[in-house]
Amino acid sequence: MKEVKNKFGEGILYQERDLKGNIYATSAACMSVWSDLLSFANKYKERFVTEPVKADTIVVLGCQVTDLAVLNDLEVAKKLHQKTGKDIFMGGCLAQRMDIPLPSYIKRLDVVREIGIPLNDRSLVNYEKPFWVPDFEDSEDNLKDGNLFRNYYPLKIGAGCHGKCKYCTIRHTRGDNYALVAESQIDEFLNHEHVVLTSDSPTVLQVKSWCKIAKKCNKEISIRNIEPQNLIQCREELLDLAYNGLLDIVHCPVQSFDEELLRVMNRNVEATKQAVLLLHELKDNGVITATNIIIDYTVDGKLYKNHDKEKLAENFNYYSWNPYFDGNFDMERAKTRFKKYIVKR
Repeated sequence: MKEVKNKFGEGILYQERDLKGNIYATSAACMSVWSDLLSFANKYKERFVTEPVKADTIVVLGCQVTDLAVLNDLEVAKKLHQKTGKDIFMGGCLAQRMDIPLPSYIKRLDVVREIGIPLNDRSLVNYEKPFWVPDFEDSEDNLKDGNLFRNYYPLKIGAGCHGKCKYCTIRHTRGDNYALVAESQIDEFLNHEHVVLTSDSPTVLQVKSWCKIAKKCNKEISIRNIEPQNLIQCREELLDLAYNGLLDIVHCPVQSFDEELLRVMNRNVEATKQAVLLLHELKDNGVITATNIIIDYTVDGKLYKNHDKEKLAENFNYYSWNPYFDGNFDMERAKTRFKKYIVKR
């Protein structure tokens, strides 16, 4: 363990060496965070068990993108604590949020990853069902709610983001940034099917390099979480892949179509507009396009509902939404908002 101080406060972060004996791990976080621990698990797979009652150590990977996600993280940890009586190591982005109080049985776990390790066994770290889809069912259909990329191989190409969007804290919660050279992962790419480039924010160089590799190898590829300003710089390469039937899914988080709101978010307005046009063109050429939007964004008392479903359907095959979270976690408010936004239909 070590004492740390970050923008959220001070506290103790436990380290990889503090994980003793057999480990049961589950992820309530994004694919990028999940694949981090998967890399460690695949290097030390003899230590990982699939039943929590057989574990000496239990790890939950948590998300803090909204208070709804935090509430879900805590619920997952609580159930495992009640089932086993053991303390829980909370990893992922939530661990770094020193300003969000955690129950006494939860210990904050630093980022645990082994860079460059193939994720041959993805069952080593359980992948929680998406809480925002109340009646979620696993499906081979990528367009069924909650299933986008769920069955794909996450080719972990890097971590971290240098963006400065006002609503986001990823640059402070994802540990050390890194970006792998594409050519170093060609064998991993060839040895797995349904590959999706996985990072918090793929770089232009990485995407261009992977487009070149996919075309040379005549193998389909997908891209997750590429920012609009990076997407448009890869226009030529992406369209070329699409024309050759080698671009499966492109996920680009546009967050909003509202120019005023994009400025409020500190997002690149022109890049977003160009990205939407490019994504529409890719969609017309057989590529599955996906995005994220933020709804009910509120600043200085002004509410931006951001519910342009018609425009979303026109440009995207799939979209996910997040209700705006101001970063100040309050348990009772989170419970109220959960009932408002996550309703069984």
